[in-house]
Amino acid sequence: MRRNLIALLILALALPFNACAQWYLFPGGRPAKDSTAKASRQDSVVVKVVPDSTFHIAADTTRVAVDSTLVAVDSMAFTVPSIPETRISLILPFKSTDTPNSNFLDFYCGALMAANLLSSDEMHYRIDVFDSTVELPSGPQLDSSDLIIGPVNMEDVLRILPECGNKYLISPLDPKVAPLSERYNIIQAPSGWDTQADELARWLIEDIRGGDSVVLLQSPGDNGREFSSGMTAALKEHGVIFSTGSSPSAWEDKVSGTCRFVLASDNDEFCSSAVREIALMNIRGGHNILYSTSRIRGLADLETESLHAAAARITATYYADPGNIAVRSFSENYKSMFKGEPSQWSFQGYDLMYYFGGLAGKNPGMWQEELAATPGQGLQTDFNFNFSGKKNIAVRRLKYNANNTITIIK
Repeated sequence: MRRNLIALLILALALPFNACAQWYLFPGGRPAKDSTAKASRQDSVVVKVVPDSTFHIAADTTRVAVDSTLVAVDSMAFTVPSIPETRISLILPFKSTDTPNSNFLDFYCGALMAANLLSSDEMHYRIDVFDSTVELPSGPQLDSSDLIIGPVNMEDVLRILPECGNKYLISPLDPKVAPLSERYNIIQAPSGWDTQADELARWLIEDIRGGDSVVLLQSPGDNGREFSSGMTAALKEHGVIFSTGSSPSAWEDKVSGTCRFVLASDNDEFCSSAVREIALMNIRGGHNILYSTSRIRGLADLETESLHAAAARITATYYADPGNIAVRSFSENYKSMFKGEPSQWSFQGYDLMYYFGGLAGKNPGMWQEELAATPGQGLQTDFNFNFSGKKNIAVRRLKYNANNTITIIK
């Protein structure tokens, strides 16, 4: 129990005294990616922060799972009397009864930092955190929520919808949930690949000059597949005239201007090979530019240097600019509080909590009506909702430069 109290007090001291939260999962230090610690049963504790900065600690008999870096508790409250409260339910697959999922702990830690920053003398934030791998919250547990973030996957979203009543649910990660927003009270936070493809076609139109050629690159088995068909449709919708091929070198020295290659393939091996081929053509003195959605940024066998050499233009939902002052400040604060480097998941938790939590705090019960008219710029994700206010269409344009830097094109 002594170890539990120390971990709780460390984070309590880091929180502003006007913040309020109820934790179902509580991080100490950031766990290792391959942690094998198992949950055990211990007494949980309640830590109450009061205006005079005195800590009152009381134990109850509810469940807690703990290892040297993780404390999962059923109930903990940081409260300040007589201050308005915004209540947020955060539903993530923590796997608190097995090997903890470090990605979603990172997400949670980022969300904590945003809630702390949003808290003030006029408003504090209470977060109810649920582990969806154990049990989804019931309707009564969600009744008092001003904002619901999660669950993560389509199956859990469909299961929890009947429990949400008229409340809106923020889908935090899975683009496949987007079609549900047309029928249900679901707001799609990340933009999907179709939005990236549309933005890529717009970017291409802006870049084309006289003498340029546009080539859609597909592997032989891509014809008719969803991704390839979607990219083709986006180019046609924007009036882009293009040829189709599978070998970039077939156009080497045959274009008077710049050859602009659009990668539209689900085949990872083909994509990596095409990028390297375009990079080599440029090294030999060619004038070629690669256009793609962000899927190629995650190819395990593709070197980042090849993207730079290919003069890549990539549309992406997520990108945190390491040179940005706000990003650097967040990283430093995160390392100070959680003793580890922030991941993409940390940034996503922060961005979603700060944007949606900020709206919910200003307009309780009405925040969803403000989305379409309230764009936002996060650390790694931007927010720009379509006319229905339920689907994020914001995409970042990433330009890979020859000097191995990346520029965000506004």
